[in-house]
Amino acid sequence: MRINKTETLKNLLAQEDTDGSNTITVDDQGPKRFVVTGENGETLEVKGTYYLANLLQEVWLGNGGLNPDNVRMKPLERIDYLMRTHYWCTLSRRMDAGNILATLADEKRSSDKAYLYVPAADSDGLEYYRRITAAHPQIEIIELPAPPFSDGLLAEIDEKPGLLALKYDKAADAPLPYVVPGGRFNEMYGWDSYFIALGLMAHDQYDLAKGMLENTAYQIKYYGKMLNANRSYYLTRSQPPFYTPYLSAFYRRYAERLPESWLAEHLAIAIDEYQNVWMNPQTHLFADIDLNRYFDEGRGRPKETEPGHFNFILQQYAAKHGVSVEEMERAYDAGEIKDAGLDRYFVHDRAMRESGHDTTTRLDDVCADTACVDLNAIMYRIETDIAALIADYFPQGFAHNGTQHTADIWQAKAKARYDAVQQYLWNEADGTFYDYNAAAKTQNRFVSATNLLPLWAGLCSQEQAERMVKSQLGTLLCAGGIASTAPISAEIRGPERQWDYPYGWAPHQILIWEGLQRYGFEREMHEAAYAWVQMIVRATVEYNGLIPEKFNVVKGSHKTDVEYGNVGAVFDYVPAGGFGWTNASVILGIAKLTDEQKAGLNALADSTP
Repeated sequence: MRINKTETLKNLLAQEDTDGSNTITVDDQGPKRFVVTGENGETLEVKGTYYLANLLQEVWLGNGGLNPDNVRMKPLERIDYLMRTHYWCTLSRRMDAGNILATLADEKRSSDKAYLYVPAADSDGLEYYRRITAAHPQIEIIELPAPPFSDGLLAEIDEKPGLLALKYDKAADAPLPYVVPGGRFNEMYGWDSYFIALGLMAHDQYDLAKGMLENTAYQIKYYGKMLNANRSYYLTRSQPPFYTPYLSAFYRRYAERLPESWLAEHLAIAIDEYQNVWMNPQTHLFADIDLNRYFDEGRGRPKETEPGHFNFILQQYAAKHGVSVEEMERAYDAGEIKDAGLDRYFVHDRAMRESGHDTTTRLDDVCADTACVDLNAIMYRIETDIAALIADYFPQGFAHNGTQHTADIWQAKAKARYDAVQQYLWNEADGTFYDYNAAAKTQNRFVSATNLLPLWAGLCSQEQAERMVKSQLGTLLCAGGIASTAPISAEIRGPERQWDYPYGWAPHQILIWEGLQRYGFEREMHEAAYAWVQMIVRATVEYNGLIPEKFNVVKGSHKTDVEYGNVGAVFDYVPAGGFGWTNASVILGIAKLTDEQKAGLNALADSTP
């Protein structure tokens, strides 16, 4: 039906949006009944919060046309429809002429000019970016030399925070597309991209998934690592290394559309990342125990954090030096106050940020000394994935940099890691894996969702899997899904951490579901997936389609105010793309549910006032 968009929108909001949020939610006190009149006199009666929110979205997104069937969609179909038609597109970026200013925008660090860093070795990219920025004098292109980057260069870069270029496709005369997490995160993130890609592939978004994978490979090639994100202030750190699992999943899904030479190129980059980044004993490898750690090569306070983020720790050192917190921060950043203890704290804090778990009590002030269960599970998966790719596609061996790589060689690497993990991370008494502090030479007996990642990686026996599920899952599984950690002791001082209890995040859910299914825990997998998905579906039904960054899984609520707030929780009319990996978790989670569970979730639409 055809409607007057402006008039319908005005009347609908005036009647039903009683709190003035430009959304229709269970918190509004309207009559929850609205009649739309079309231009030809036909009418559509809409009742209930959920369907009224659907109506608001359809009116806002449309150009005067309204499809009643879209308004009447049940929640699971509606979520899938919005992701396919709106969310992925809204979160997509491309550094072309029409979008370059928007992609450069950064809420986390502002500067007088817009800086775009382009690898000096990428001559085609340099020519392209110079061409499209010529009309924008506020944009300054800076040529970046090949890594490693000196401390002096990093100090210069720190004064000019900017965007790092991604891959330019000369044949198409356009940069490759990518998907951002959403909200204040207006750039491509490392481990987010893997989980987002799982959602994209579930929706057969081939070009976007391929673009992100190739952009990740570009980062490893020109910036030395898969970056935390493609901003200049992230040049010193990576994130949990999911590039190889991403490559394996993508190629196995789309092998018929890609030549073997494409796989060979990317497999070589995967091997380079493994050897040069993660097996580097100067940064990421505890050579004496053959296990890995997270580590950031930068120094001092990470400046992309929000104002006041480090006040708790800075006030302790400010008191020591007899200055205010503000002066302590300024003088420390300027090098006027030197303190080895604070230096050490930021070494650990930066390493924790590379872990992606920024921040958590589990890793606070110990991360750089820790062989983490999650990282070593991912490394084992990298080794077994590379072995399997070589066995399946290069059975005669894969030659790279003068070395003949075979499946047996990579299986041997995996076996060595398996043995080290069993020796240092497995706790027989507790029936679980724990992080290992290599400096203190002791396990950190901390209950965390990350302890279960060996299930996803295949890094444990069936007996160990059964003991882990028994000892860990029951403590972590809450009404709204798997919490990041067990409850934190009241004796631990400091600010509340967003990667601690009672908060839950999409990547933990996705990996643990896969792990549970891998080891035959179907009932537990259905239970865990349903807990998470029902919480999100309830939020979308009650709060105008909302899909944010994280949840309080104990309360089953998106209403959280911890550390950086909750990205994606505030919007007008229709969610601005939701949040990348949360979107993916809903699509993947729905696929893990029984028909009965799905029917129960769809029934929420009609049980909401």
